[in-house]
Amino acid sequence: MNHAFIVAVKNKSVLPFKRRRLVLLSTALLFSVVGSNHLQAAPTVAGNVISWPDDGWYQVQDATSYESLCQGGSSCTLSAGTYNVINLTTGMRFEAISVSDTPVVEPPVVPPVVPPVVEPPTAPTTVTVEGSIISWPADGWYQVQDAEFFREFCQGGTSCEVPDGTYNIINHTNGKRFNGIVVSTGGNGGGNPIPPMAGPIPSPNPSDPFGSLLEQDSEASVAGGPPTQPKNLRLDLVSNDWAEFSWAPSNDDGEVVEYTIYRSDGVIYRVRGDQTDPSSGAQAEIEKFWATTSFIDCNYTRFDSRLHKCAENSPTPGSTYTYEVTAVDNNGLESAASEPLTISYFEEIDAPVPLYKDFYKGGDDTFANDTDLSVVNLWKGGFDLVFSDEFNGDAIDPIKWQTGLTWGDSRIINGEQQYFVNTQKDSDFGYDPFTFTGESMIINAVPVPDELRGNLPPVCDEADPSGLDRCEFLSGALSTHDRFQFIYGYTEGRFKVSGAPGALSSFYLYHRYAGEGVNHHAPEIDIVEYLGENPFGDEDAFQTYHYGDPNTKITRSAPTMAYEKPDGGTYAADGEWHTFGVLWEPQLVIWYIDGVEVKRLFGPQVSRQPMTVINYLVAGSGWAPTPDITNQDLFPLQFEADYIRVYQRDAFKGTAKFGP
Repeated sequence: MNHAFIVAVKNKSVLPFKRRRLVLLSTALLFSVVGSNHLQAAPTVAGNVISWPDDGWYQVQDATSYESLCQGGSSCTLSAGTYNVINLTTGMRFEAISVSDTPVVEPPVVPPVVPPVVEPPTAPTTVTVEGSIISWPADGWYQVQDAEFFREFCQGGTSCEVPDGTYNIINHTNGKRFNGIVVSTGGNGGGNPIPPMAGPIPSPNPSDPFGSLLEQDSEASVAGGPPTQPKNLRLDLVSNDWAEFSWAPSNDDGEVVEYTIYRSDGVIYRVRGDQTDPSSGAQAEIEKFWATTSFIDCNYTRFDSRLHKCAENSPTPGSTYTYEVTAVDNNGLESAASEPLTISYFEEIDAPVPLYKDFYKGGDDTFANDTDLSVVNLWKGGFDLVFSDEFNGDAIDPIKWQTGLTWGDSRIINGEQQYFVNTQKDSDFGYDPFTFTGESMIINAVPVPDELRGNLPPVCDEADPSGLDRCEFLSGALSTHDRFQFIYGYTEGRFKVSGAPGALSSFYLYHRYAGEGVNHHAPEIDIVEYLGENPFGDEDAFQTYHYGDPNTKITRSAPTMAYEKPDGGTYAADGEWHTFGVLWEPQLVIWYIDGVEVKRLFGPQVSRQPMTVINYLVAGSGWAPTPDITNQDLFPLQFEADYIRVYQRDAFKGTAKFGP
């Protein structure tokens, strides 16, 4: 059993509430509760797959540690070992099921072990309730389930804090069950108010997937009156500690000069077209909010201690807030408030995803709702490898990669100071940035030798808006465009990121085509960006999401999310290998480092266009400081890849496209 999984299980005992919102926020029935007292068909084993009948909600545990490996569905792919399979609907247990890596022709039938029947105690002697806390003795591995839906609230430890309700407590060490344990405090276990049950979140409109047509207000302004009420206030994206939302511009007989955003805890934000900030990044964000009638609560990348005071006002993970927006005109008249928008922010780890509909997934597809997505190894068994490069050869595979980007030599982005040598199109350039060890591939960045400056394209001689000198270094880039693209899946790479000052190791998903009209979106999912030296803070791993506004074509970006190495130090220390991955599902993105969740976001602005895989090494940019050319010991800057892989589940394999 790997270390990442052990860490995740330990976290379950200290995050007792992480499961509950799935039931509270989900609004359609996730599964049928089947009651049965008769002997049921036993699970079967075929190779490394355990399967079971459709007669309840099943869970598979490691037979030694009693740790949950998967739940729901009708089968589970496992490594060789011994497992217990439990029908949580009926309590039927099938113990000591052996799984090997060798397929079997006739799956063995394992006789069921019928657990002792424990009547719901009126005054339990070994399980106690005090307020919202259920406690039990340290005589086994316990699990707490919702008695109606059989969903897990927590496991391990010796207690669990829960909202009011009825629960089953199971000692998986000896099979003893304590059913019908009632918790009633008159509250909800100390958390936020429980939202009422409602229907699943509706699907975006397939004819207007990104809300372009929602930016229109047909209400006419009234002479001498206030602006029209802001319409179509809606969620774009929500994460752990920020959310983005938009509304239609109001009409006025004069001029709308401000939108006032009221948050239910008393925080007030003001969005104006005449706001200014000495920081170019903050100013660009101010102008973007105004042009797109949108707001991010709170963009700590741009406004941590300025204007919107994100350090003070940022939402708290796991909390729920309600927002209203008004418009103010040049005469100081304020409109009626918009319809309210309620946003529930994700918990930091394994936040339950509310039931939602999406025209890109089947109506019965509840993978994101039913699955613990906090650790990759808990769910990756349901995915198949569709693309990989193990970099075991001695050259770039032209069937899988291009050594240039989609925009070629036509432009330089982000004030970057390197030139990516396209070794496939310009094999005589004089420098090859790619080297191979037989087990990995290394991208090498070096200062441009004087004798090769004449080989640089004209774009290198143009003045950059950042004021930085262009094409001072040579580096390499890989892109799967016109080789491989896909919609939805899990992408992972194992890397040694560069710790050199001025190096920016980048691994991300990028759209092949931006889209047109209401379908313009131009998405980008940055799986990891790592600065060898961060002039703005610590050397953390960064994750970001970008997309294009369909009406203005302005690029809208999430705050730059950062994740600190849990055990201290940096991700570039001591030549360590680390995996960086992203799960991309309809309306859901989850980032992982070393197989463990670090960030997630949800909402209708998540990419739904074909994406390609990109991997490159930047040397100096508007973000990364210029490498010191006089320090010859610094070069070459290096970014090493062990492998890059893409996995998909059956629902989306049809989107994978290979070749031009």
